[in-house]
Formats: sequence, C-alpha cells, structure tokens
Amino acid sequence: MTKRAGHCYDERMNIKEIKINPAVPLVTLTQGAIDKVFDSLSGGTNEGIRLTVARQSGEFVYKFDYVEKGKGNPDDISLPCGDYRFFINPESESLIKDSVIDYVSTGFAQAWVIDNPNPAWDSELAREISKLFDEVINPGVGEHGGHIKLVNIKEHIAYVEMSGGCQGCSMADKTLKHGVLRILAEKFPQIADLIDVTDHSSGNKPFFSSEQGNIPTFRP
Repeated sequence: MTKRAGHCYDERMNIKEIKINPAVPLVTLTQGAIDKVFDSLSGGTNEGIRLTVARQSGEFVYKFDYVEKGKGNPDDISLPCGDYRFFINPESESLIKDSVIDYVSTGFAQAWVIDNPNPAWDSELAREISKLFDEVINPGVGEHGGHIKLVNIKEHIAYVEMSGGCQGCSMADKTLKHGVLRILAEKFPQIADLIDVTDHSSGNKPFFSSEQGNIPTFRP
C-alpha cells in the first residue's frame, strides 16, 4: 500500500483540518479532536493515536489505541499532527473515508464522535432491509414504544433484536411472524425466515404482558 501523506495542525499552527491533499481529504479532525490528541499525548512517551474501524451488526465500531514510539505499524496511514501522529489502520481506510472526527466534552460526558458517511452494512441486501426497518417497521413498532434492529443476514434468514416496548412483550412473536416477516417476504422474497435473538427476559417495559393485545400497524 502506498503511504499517504497528510497534515494535522491545531490552533497553535493556525490550521484546523487533517487532509490527505487539499482536493481529496481522507478524514477531517475538528479542533476538539486535535486538542484531544495533544492533551492525551503531551508529556508522555507515546507518539500517536491509532484508529481502527470495523463493521458489526449494521454499525461501525471504533477503537482508539495509543501508539508507543517506534512500535507503530509501518502499513498504517500516518498523518502528522503537530508533534504527534494520528494513525489509521490500513484496512479501515474505506470505512472511514470522508468522515469528520470530533471529540466532545460536555460536563461529565466525554467521547469521540464520528460523522461517518459510509455504509455500515457490507451488502446491498442488508442496506435495503435496514432501510425498510427505518422507514416502515420501526415507525410501526414505535407506536408501542418499541424498536427492532436488523443484526445479521445469513443463508436467507434475517436475525433481529427487539428493544423498548417490544422486549419482553407478549405480542413480540406475533409481531415478528405476522407483521415483520410478511413485509420482508413481500419486499425481499429471498428472505425465507426471521429469527429473534432478543433476551426477552431482560425486558422491563413490555407494551403487552398478556396475550390480549394486537400487533402494531405498519404503513408502507
């Protein structure tokens, strides 16, 4: 892999972005992120912070590690950041491209916040089904205070996890079999079944606690 040069400066250097070149940025660091890098490494023995990105159940998982001097991965994308460096795992490049990386500190809440425009699912089918959940399924179960998340697709089977009013609800199975699966089968005939991986025993706000109930209304 070709090494990609980059620049990361802070207010002390009067520039606030990290870019591969002026025309094609890989990522952008906000001033909050730049300050976090400086504050975390100042006075220590580490030379940088390394970001690794992975996909998991339709979401991005971000891992930040300190990099000791002389112990970095030579294949990492290495971006100068003042006296330090911001490293990106090479396998993460396509998953983080064009993202804005921020670090937010508000009261007791402190966290990295990443605005990532890349698709969290690695297949077109999963992206389309996830979109259907966002636009049709969850507005329906939302009327019962619930939410259903697509967590995997394997061998023509969709795996889902329920939360909120759906978790522990006595009508959960009927909602999935007579509502969600029916809609999925109409839109995506290649989906043959649906499996619920929810821990319903941990549900503390079920919308229905007896079999006397009705499934949500789903509107296309």
